[in-house]
Amino acid sequence: MIRRAVERGSLATAIGLAVHYAAFYLVGVPLWTEVIGEWIMARTPNSLSVWLLANLGAGAKPFAMTGGLAALGFVMSAGALFTGWRSMAVVALGAVGYWGLFGYVGMSFWLPAFLALQVRTAAPVGGRRVALQALMGGVTVAVAGESYWRDERLARRAVKPVALWPFSTPVETFGAGWVRRAVTQIGQHYTMSKNSVDPAIDPAAWSLKITVDGREIASLRYAQLLQIQRRQRYVTLRCVSNTLKSDLMGTAEWSGFLLQQIVDRARIPLGIKEVAFIGVDGHGDSLPLEYAFSDEVMLAVGMNGETLNRAHGFPLRLLCPRYYGFKHVKWLGEIAFVTKPYFGTWPKMGYTKEPLVKIASFIDKARREGNRIRIGGVSYAGGRGIRAVEVRIDGGKWKSATMEDPLSPYTWTRWIAELESGSSVEARAQDGEGAWQLDTETPLFPSGVGGPTFRKVSN
Repeated sequence: MIRRAVERGSLATAIGLAVHYAAFYLVGVPLWTEVIGEWIMARTPNSLSVWLLANLGAGAKPFAMTGGLAALGFVMSAGALFTGWRSMAVVALGAVGYWGLFGYVGMSFWLPAFLALQVRTAAPVGGRRVALQALMGGVTVAVAGESYWRDERLARRAVKPVALWPFSTPVETFGAGWVRRAVTQIGQHYTMSKNSVDPAIDPAAWSLKITVDGREIASLRYAQLLQIQRRQRYVTLRCVSNTLKSDLMGTAEWSGFLLQQIVDRARIPLGIKEVAFIGVDGHGDSLPLEYAFSDEVMLAVGMNGETLNRAHGFPLRLLCPRYYGFKHVKWLGEIAFVTKPYFGTWPKMGYTKEPLVKIASFIDKARREGNRIRIGGVSYAGGRGIRAVEVRIDGGKWKSATMEDPLSPYTWTRWIAELESGSSVEARAQDGEGAWQLDTETPLFPSGVGGPTFRKVSN
């Protein structure tokens, strides 16, 4: 009985998706496989997410789309266990769990899938069963492949970066071979998003809206933004998805302007509490009003001498160094001044609205040379800076590391050290306010992981 329900539900899912994807390409309805896939990605344990990204690369997000397919197939198979109104009730409950059954978005999948579910046919046997299994395997490949193909197609159509200001990487004189470069190359800088397929924006059709409680007070085109006097600044970004062993961090020289250069604060009415920065992909987050207008917050149009590329948020993104990466909203489409608290993508899932970067260190290299160990790495604490770095071997006495002056108050600090021989090294940092890196691990959720930094010594 269960096997037959799975077969009927799978066939109904395939039929529903055929109509649904046609509606997506014809009239632009959102894809349920994407909605569910992005829901799955956002709630996948961070250690697993980092592993998938590291091992599947460009295939990680299409893989999540197959999770959306599996969820739809599960609901339809559950509905196939029943008949008549009971079947419809089960399917409706599954639909309402996302965007509702009766809107045109839902109907493009649920109606054809439900109608297909009502067709009673003989149980497939032999070749028919093999054909059905091949069909579902083909649907799975097609869902993942369509996502990958669409992303590649948008990547080819995306505006290519052009030179924006003279840029050259700093001369490397510190810790050569023992610590990463001071500035991360664009192609090596980590990128993350909530999307299964990121947007590719046409600057001729794009504008930045500025609103006050939903009322538009200004709109700026891309060409206008490029005419604003810009400043260059080195900033490090660190992703909240980092575990104690992962290294989703990067430093670049960014070019942009301050919020006060495009918004006259005198025009902002009393009662505004937050400034929401909302991307065209639907991801958004907010900053306190005072911080948003501070000199620390930048609206960036360029990275390492070029206009932004698609992966890093073309045409405009937010930089707010005191916070983890999910606050640095990409593909900006609206800046909204609001009187009520704004909960963005991650705070809606329970993450804190104030994700201050925790003090973190990463050991780039620890190698034995004769009877000594040489170590190199970086430490970062957001806009608080790094005051001191210490290292030790096998839990022994802490010793000071030699630190390089950071490129700006908003970047990581590189350091090197030399210790007596041992098997495991540990590093800790002190931020500019005097607090030390935690010596015990804290949960990643809801405010980012904290804890010690270890690395085994290599020969």
